[in-house]
Amino acid sequence: MERLTISNKDVSNFDEVAIAIAVAEGKIIHATTVDESMTELCELVQAAGAEVKAKLILHQNIDENYYLDRDSLDYVIRQGKELNVNILVFIDELSGKQIKNIEKLSGMKVVDRTMLLFEILSNRANRREGKIEIEKAQLTYRLTRIEGFQGIYKYGTGICVNNPYGNRLLTDLDEIKSKIESLKVDLSVIVKNRFVQRSKKIGDSLPLVAFTGYTNSGKSALMNKLIELDPEHTKENEVIVKDKMLSTMDVSLRKSILPNGKEFLVVDTIGFVSDVPKLMLTAFRSTFEEISYADLIINVFDASSSGLDIQKNIMDYTIERIGVTNKKKISVYNKADKLDTIPESTDDKIYVSAKTGYNIDKLLEAIQKNLSQKMVEEILLIPYEKYHVFNSIKDNRIIEINDFKLIENGIELRLVMNSDEYEKYKEFIK
Repeated sequence: MERLTISNKDVSNFDEVAIAIAVAEGKIIHATTVDESMTELCELVQAAGAEVKAKLILHQNIDENYYLDRDSLDYVIRQGKELNVNILVFIDELSGKQIKNIEKLSGMKVVDRTMLLFEILSNRANRREGKIEIEKAQLTYRLTRIEGFQGIYKYGTGICVNNPYGNRLLTDLDEIKSKIESLKVDLSVIVKNRFVQRSKKIGDSLPLVAFTGYTNSGKSALMNKLIELDPEHTKENEVIVKDKMLSTMDVSLRKSILPNGKEFLVVDTIGFVSDVPKLMLTAFRSTFEEISYADLIINVFDASSSGLDIQKNIMDYTIERIGVTNKKKISVYNKADKLDTIPESTDDKIYVSAKTGYNIDKLLEAIQKNLSQKMVEEILLIPYEKYHVFNSIKDNRIIEINDFKLIENGIELRLVMNSDEYEKYKEFIK
């Protein structure tokens, strides 16, 4: 039987101390190696406000009742009591039955990775829409695991207990169903005026550049370097920079200026983590829609990270799941100041330092080059028999209700296009 890896760190100042547990049926978990996924899980526990005292990786099949085999669970429980641990954190999503059974045997709070992600983002959300989306996701997750939330979660405190407003999350099935429907109504009203849907209308449809990247790669700091170029820039306009995982929850839209004097918009988005859960993709609809609006995507990586290849895999995997693989992209390797030797940059792979300003000028030149394509606005008439064309357009951008109308012989659609899109859809121009 595999044994716990116990940390010598002092956890006496933490109310909640965890053992992190992973059952590895293969070499990959959440699109990364088992060890790297475990490292990320421990960082998520810390970001949620708890601490990991020990971790355990088991190479076996997942047990449908207890996630890990009963002998290993009994061992974890014994060790947990000796280490004064009060949370068991699991790298995979657990079923309601697994949560219930593990809690009953251990007497400890049982938390899985998805619950951790929602907890972190619940604490980060500032805008009403983000809070509502998170609570809806939290409750939807509980809905199919209701039996697992009838013990400690009904009366306990600490992480993964409250909603974004600081109130205890519901544990009654009927109340959860009713609350989810109420939240859906609230969202349907908000969505009509969503911040990200207005972004294309600011400044006479200025081009939009979206910053994406693995969490804590320095996106916000890099974005601030570009914001400083705006003549109207003030310190109050800057994006808050925090050295922690998933520090950006709400969409941040700002203005910058290119070397040729033309203005453009930059938007900071939530930092990616490995294998984003489906419910999380839904909860961050506003963030991911902002990416779909973008004329250019800047993928930011931490150049000093030892897990650079993993960051790339996570980015590619998440971008594919979002459905924006056809967007123009520039790969930017931030924190180049931490490298002993800085590799040579190319047009689509640029090494920069938001801290020192290194190669920010080169990044701006690359952005200008990519945005130089002429944008045109046209009215398209798409026949009903080619409705799939309309669906294809919707898949890559947000179409608002006042952007199109149904007429006798087809769908009339107002569309802003770059040169590639113009060639693709020119047969439908009225």
